[in-house]
Amino acid sequence: MISPDFTLTQIPQELDAAGWQLELNKTNVSVYSKAKASDAKVIGFKTVTEHFVPIAAIFKLLKDVCGAMHSINHMFVLGEEFRAWPSSLDQDGKLVRTSFKMPFPMADREFLHGLHSYQADSNTYIVAYTPIEESDIKVQKGYVRCPMYISGQRITALSNGATRVEHLMVYNLGGKVSEQVQDRWLKKSHVGAYIKEWEKLGEHMYPTKLEDIDYKQLSLLLQDALEQSQQWPKVGKPKSGTVKVGRLAYCPRNVYRTDIVIQAPIQKVVDVLADQSLKYLPLWNKEFMNGEVLEVLEDSPSKSAWVIRVHYQTPFFLSNREYIYYFSREWINDEECLIFYHSVEHESAVPKGFVRSLLYPTVHRCTQKGEDTLVEHLLATDLGGKLSSKQDGLLKGGLVQAHCRDMANQEQLFKKL
Repeated sequence: MISPDFTLTQIPQELDAAGWQLELNKTNVSVYSKAKASDAKVIGFKTVTEHFVPIAAIFKLLKDVCGAMHSINHMFVLGEEFRAWPSSLDQDGKLVRTSFKMPFPMADREFLHGLHSYQADSNTYIVAYTPIEESDIKVQKGYVRCPMYISGQRITALSNGATRVEHLMVYNLGGKVSEQVQDRWLKKSHVGAYIKEWEKLGEHMYPTKLEDIDYKQLSLLLQDALEQSQQWPKVGKPKSGTVKVGRLAYCPRNVYRTDIVIQAPIQKVVDVLADQSLKYLPLWNKEFMNGEVLEVLEDSPSKSAWVIRVHYQTPFFLSNREYIYYFSREWINDEECLIFYHSVEHESAVPKGFVRSLLYPTVHRCTQKGEDTLVEHLLATDLGGKLSSKQDGLLKGGLVQAHCRDMANQEQLFKKL
């Protein structure tokens, strides 16, 4: 029998091994395949995602495989813990069974395995599924027990402030499904299932609680995002500035970048975009309805932070949108200021006729350029509701035009101030 400690130490080696082939890259989720992963006779899979969620929160969820599968896998039926299975690396290890509903006409599947986890170093956690070759625990009626190979996750805190989750999964479907059928005919469906499952992790974990926001990590993430987005292709035909569209690993939707030089001193620009944003928003954004400060977190000339609630109007046949987010302004020096946005959990009910949308980490960077101010803006949002699945396709052109319009309105606003 394979020992849990061997599984825990083997997972990083397998994830880093040569031979993984990229099957699909959606930026926020990438899936790879490899023959003989974990010495299996079938193809294994590796899924990679990044999230702006504290590493401890993700580890807490994933080390409880039954709770994690209930939250992120729509085929999950039941999770059971049978007995303790301590190891030198995890005294709280256990023997578990997870059960999944299969599409007709396949029989449902169950997995019996050890569940262990540990912190490998200050930036890395491992969750491991150890295969069980023989057991006195009977297979459930109507189920097929899938032979497993070493599987699990490596969870890593990255230097840019994000948390990466690498998922290794290798198993044989068994029953009447041969290894050839599994590898050839079911490979595509496996890839699709992993995309859905690990996108669901991002949806489940975001937004975070206000107290879990790490300002230093947020700053690292967004300054890295600004660097990445510089090379995105330009779109639209704005009268002033530029609009670009691209993808960032921590956001499930397209991200929009605008760059414009405003003929105004940086202090005035920051006052409009940050310190008095709720006063000026309706003067350049026609969808803005109203907003309020829910909480003042910090208030100083160098750095201020608030919790903000805003409402935006949509066409009459759609629900309006509400955002509740952490909002901060920090002067780096006299010539540079950073303004951050980040949706947070909030106990208030969503008003009737509204959908609560999400702001993934978003930024304005204002930089003095002579007598003018360069404003770089990244907007990472998920509109939610029925608009969520349409915003990267059907709504993309309209969103580009909205950014063009907003920049033109901002330019005119500053001429009047």
